[in-house]
Amino acid sequence: MKILHKTIKAGLILSLAILASCGYEDPVGTTKVTYYPLLEMNGSSTEVLSVGDTYTEEGASATEAGQEIEVTTVGSEDVDTSTPGVYNVYYSAVNSDGFSTSQRRIVIVLSADPSAIDLEGTFFRNGNPNTVTRLDDRIYQCNNAGGLPLSDSKNLLNVTFYNLDDTHVYVPFQVDASESGIDVESNIGNIISEDSFNWVLTASAYYGTATRNFTR
Repeated sequence: MKILHKTIKAGLILSLAILASCGYEDPVGTTKVTYYPLLEMNGSSTEVLSVGDTYTEEGASATEAGQEIEVTTVGSEDVDTSTPGVYNVYYSAVNSDGFSTSQRRIVIVLSADPSAIDLEGTFFRNGNPNTVTRLDDRIYQCNNAGGLPLSDSKNLLNVTFYNLDDTHVYVPFQVDASESGIDVESNIGNIISEDSFNWVLTASAYYGTATRNFTR
């Protein structure tokens, strides 16, 4: 019995020694926390100027976990305040893990000449009315930018738009332009005459890509 007891005791000591020599390994491993970049644009997301005005780049700032990181700006150098049109300035930032974020500023340059075109009034598309109200020279608001039947009231787009130079119109990006929450922006559309204009809307798939022609 003494021999058996000594054998068991020796085996137990050996097992403990082996376990001690193995050390401890974390079965879960190490978890890394990613802090996504936060980008904030200075100033307005849509800036409206007239020919001859000066465009001042207000820039943007970005942080990762509360620490400032680099912002890349593209397009600011292309803003030409001598030519009516629409210019886009893009800001982007990338965190240490390669995740990026971006924002856009729309710069609208209007002709400085008094407009010879007055688009206020009611226009029609497929018999559906779109009432246009003049807010200022070259600045308008309309209540049915897509020219839908008025019975489709939740999807009617109420937007502000601009007469750039008496030959072109533009709807800048606008959030929740309809009761149903549709965001919208147009291409640079055409003023055919004081009684006719058109544009293509970038909105939900509900609107598609058709050219929307309006006439009095």
